[in-house]
Amino acid sequence: MLRPVLVGAQASPLQVAVWDLRRELGLAEDATASNVLGAAYQFLSASYRSEYFYKNLIASKVVVGRHRASNVVMLSEFSLGSSVADCVLINGSGMVYEIKTEFDSPEKLKRQLTNYYRAFPLVTVVAHETTAERYLRVLEGTPAGLLVVGPRSRLSTARAPQYTDDYFDILTMFNALRQAEVETVLTDAFGKLTAVPNGLRYAERLSIAETMSPAHFQSGMQAALKRRLLRADRDLVINPTTQPLWALLLQINPTPSQGENLLNWLESKEHSVVLPISER
Repeated sequence: MLRPVLVGAQASPLQVAVWDLRRELGLAEDATASNVLGAAYQFLSASYRSEYFYKNLIASKVVVGRHRASNVVMLSEFSLGSSVADCVLINGSGMVYEIKTEFDSPEKLKRQLTNYYRAFPLVTVVAHETTAERYLRVLEGTPAGLLVVGPRSRLSTARAPQYTDDYFDILTMFNALRQAEVETVLTDAFGKLTAVPNGLRYAERLSIAETMSPAHFQSGMQAALKRRLLRADRDLVINPTTQPLWALLLQINPTPSQGENLLNWLESKEHSVVLPISER
């Protein structure tokens, strides 16, 4: 729903929803879209801490708060084997964050950890303080860490993650990458690759990858993922005005002109007209 706003579309579903929210939240008629989103986000954080709230907390406290959104890549809903990692931060060793809200159970956690360690050396579970003891018991005997969400959305370390590269798996890492990223990893390792018909490329490239050590491929994978840096100006995701949207912006990775369109819309009011900025 955010994408039409980024390209400057008028009367998008998100815009309609925001102005409906303005009335439901009892905000003044001259409230901006930013005012509405800020109030809605505060309501969400107080009454329904969903998975998005946790993702945005990681974006706020870790990506922006710790790294100032500089030289760090945050990947959302990243497929690893039969699991999907909630967040992956690429900065140095690579860290998977698995979110467990107050509405989740630890039932699938062991299988998820198995898949995550096939591609990354560090995993941290993020849970609310009311469920911390439960997850500490589940994580006993594993190298995974635990971050606890406490009062005023404070993140604290209940258990530090331990680095392990014992479980890296070439197939899992290979399948997690885009085709162009696989080509980059293999070219960096072996030089120019032989041209292969599309129908044969997957099997041929995988056979080359499997001649590498898992640690070597993982290093190349992280370098390839690091190239997915934010395209828009870094100020877009350290701007307090966009704070409720930081996790989404890191996921969508908008262009500079899309970022400008968003900022213009956030300052708009219900009956104002916002002219889009062209990609050109």
